[in-house]
Amino acid sequence: MTAQIHPPTSPAIRVIRWRRSRLRLGGHGNAIAVAIALVIIVGLPALALIGPYPFDPLRPDPYAIGIAPNATHWFGTDGNGMDVFSRTIEAAKLDVPISVAATLLALVVGVPIGLFATSGRVGDAVMRVVDAFAALPIIVIAIVAIQLMGGGAWNVVLAIAIVAAPRFVRLSRASALALRSSRYVEAAIAIGCSPLRVAFNHVFRNAYGVVLVQATLTAANALGTIAALNFLGVGVKPPQPTWGAMISDGASMLIRGEWWAAAFPTLAMLLVIASFNVIAGAIENRIERLERAR
Repeated sequence: MTAQIHPPTSPAIRVIRWRRSRLRLGGHGNAIAVAIALVIIVGLPALALIGPYPFDPLRPDPYAIGIAPNATHWFGTDGNGMDVFSRTIEAAKLDVPISVAATLLALVVGVPIGLFATSGRVGDAVMRVVDAFAALPIIVIAIVAIQLMGGGAWNVVLAIAIVAAPRFVRLSRASALALRSSRYVEAAIAIGCSPLRVAFNHVFRNAYGVVLVQATLTAANALGTIAALNFLGVGVKPPQPTWGAMISDGASMLIRGEWWAAAFPTLAMLLVIASFNVIAGAIENRIERLERAR
């Protein structure tokens, strides 16, 4: 029985094999990153709903003011003696659903407007309004909207939706203009399909991927805007904890070196924002792979 002699592997082949293994690892790593992101986005509000907390997030303790993180108070206490961990989790129950609800409302309103604002004087007028909104700072529009409508969670949702809807209008209109000259759209119009059917069944079905990417990015931006509004005191009213209000209250403690009251809600907010961006990147990569496979 003769021994088989294998030729030595060239450096180029070793590099190709290494790259393939890296690509396979990257695929698994991407799935793991998306799973972790979903756990963070869904898990924090779910944890707030499940409870119970180690301490009441709404009850101050005058004997536990400004305590550093320890075995009893995991994230320490704030300047009012309230447990930072309990309040950080409780804030997720409001901040994350508000950002998601505002994004969904902006999507439902903005996409149909963009699909039908492709021609005519009405379409031009709509885009002029959208361009005017885009020229103004987002936070200023949100503050004005909340001041006109009043505080509260639902008014914050409406204010963020007003700010975010023009993005979906511009994106869906650009997709409609790009796909309007496609053969399948022209064929649908030729056989007598209604404009509503053409818009949603032929145009939107081929552009929903970029809309999903924009939706996840909008949810991340909405969370930051919500935090800014609550930081300025024009969002959800206390005693309901929000990340922005907690950061605002904890900022005054930083002068004394008590960093935890502002650091942990900031970290929670950044984790959720990063999770939305991870999901947006995964959707974008999936769209690119599907485009290359065509």
